[in-house]
Amino acid sequence: MNTFFKLNNYVIIDLFEIELEPNEGFLRFHGSKNFNKNIFFQNKEYTFIPCEFSSFETNSDGRQSRPKLQIGNINNYFSKIMQDRNDLIGKNFNRKKVLARDLDVSNFDDGINPYGISNFNTYIAFDKLIINAKTAENINIVELELVTKVDVQSLSIPARKVTNDTCSWNYRCYGCNYGNNKSYSGPKGITINGGFNTYLGVPVADENDKVFVNKTSATNSGDLYDIPYNGSYNLTSLMYKGEWSSSTSYVAGDFIYVDSISQLNLESDEAVLVSLNRPKNFFVCIIDNSNKFPLQNTNVWIQDKCSRTLKGCRLRFNDNTRLTKSMPYLPFGAFPATFPYDNESKT
Repeated sequence: MNTFFKLNNYVIIDLFEIELEPNEGFLRFHGSKNFNKNIFFQNKEYTFIPCEFSSFETNSDGRQSRPKLQIGNINNYFSKIMQDRNDLIGKNFNRKKVLARDLDVSNFDDGINPYGISNFNTYIAFDKLIINAKTAENINIVELELVTKVDVQSLSIPARKVTNDTCSWNYRCYGCNYGNNKSYSGPKGITINGGFNTYLGVPVADENDKVFVNKTSATNSGDLYDIPYNGSYNLTSLMYKGEWSSSTSYVAGDFIYVDSISQLNLESDEAVLVSLNRPKNFFVCIIDNSNKFPLQNTNVWIQDKCSRTLKGCRLRFNDNTRLTKSMPYLPFGAFPATFPYDNESKT
């Protein structure tokens, strides 16, 4: 990153963070005009996305400012981030102002910061805001309006919608917690190889409740096969292969994870981003392949994804390990009792 040598000790860099869905963490980026590379600060990577932060001011009359953030929408990258996330409205937004000398030494080609040893103790400024509205979106830019936490509009109260047949929890996230409970590894009847930490939650089925591992017994009391399901991919076991790699060949039954925010060269590659649930999103290989990126090759890779129905919840939680005295319920986040009650007899 030779362009860093053009900076001086007092160049100030704005680092931005936008909160995504629960357990997805933050999208981290910067738009410094001094260089156009990803940078690292405190071991976290900030992607270079052209952007401009403006209209942030302090008023003596007590009025709250409403800053604007204009973000380059290269290859619709940012539009795809906002898709199915309610345009990020209500999400936390952080701006961190730091000196160039306080960036990680890994940013420099020789591993030595030419400005000496960082004496970082605190940020020049750390502003915590909330995304209040999307004010513009086109093929060139996305503009967001930001507000302070005491000046928030357009939030729904209550924030949780009442539905009778569709789970409101995000799969593997808060509320569902599949894969987040170290005391529960997943349903019985699935053989996992490859050193997989089973408390991460074994892959079970696709979004249509088609299970990955073929039914092996009709009398496995308590396992997922006591529940009606919509067919199988006819795998006999699963093999964990860690994070997907373009240099690895995969066979049917292997499963991997990919990150929800792809780190791409936005100048040369078309951004690929779908609405996933968390940084580790598991995909199961059903056809032998190599160098087939899971997000782009859904004929050979099937995502472990819940149908968000009661059946999908039961496929993952309906066994004796989950239904204990301390947790005697399914985490299904819908409200079946809102169905109209009809006591008339049916023939």
